[in-house]
Amino acid sequence: MRKRSLHLSVQRNRMVWIIWGLASALFLFAVENIWIDPWLRSKSYRIPSLVPGALSGAWFLVFAIGTIALALLIVCQFLLIRDRNIHVWKKIGTGLAALIVLLLSMHWFCVTNGRPGLLRLHAPGKVHKVILTWGASSSQVAGYNVYRSTTPGGNYLRINSSLVQGLTYTDSSVESGVTYHYVTRAADALGNESANSPEFSITIP
Repeated sequence: MRKRSLHLSVQRNRMVWIIWGLASALFLFAVENIWIDPWLRSKSYRIPSLVPGALSGAWFLVFAIGTIALALLIVCQFLLIRDRNIHVWKKIGTGLAALIVLLLSMHWFCVTNGRPGLLRLHAPGKVHKVILTWGASSSQVAGYNVYRSTTPGGNYLRINSSLVQGLTYTDSSVESGVTYHYVTRAADALGNESANSPEFSITIP
């Protein structure tokens, strides 16, 4: 009887650690994607974005993995709540963690999919963005790449993580008082790019 009781206790503790592990991983991933990555890119546009492009193959893979992890987290939490031998404060603690992660995961889905987020959390200060539009290429292209520089006429770095399918792009990683210079390039299915478009310059107030 004592061995069985010890075995059940180990299983319960293991379930608690699984819940905290999944919650921590999902929490860190969502926070990095939603807030840390954009903040780092606002400090330096040379920092590559780690957020997968919306509806890209990487985005769907991350979404699938996150959904499976979240479903497992909810199932474990449900089993933990039904266990009468676990202290109520453990159930409350893990339950709150699961709820926070669920909201963050939904917020991640909305933000990365270009929809309004569920959580109205914004960094202090005014947020600036530049909305770029351009004319369609006369040739058949797979999409467009957007390049930016702080010096006119050169030193351009690509700022879009995946090919832009439309004729507009929003650059949200800009700083006040800085002048940015933009060009676009059309790209075919093999990744070959056209020459630079005429440069567009703007100073952020």
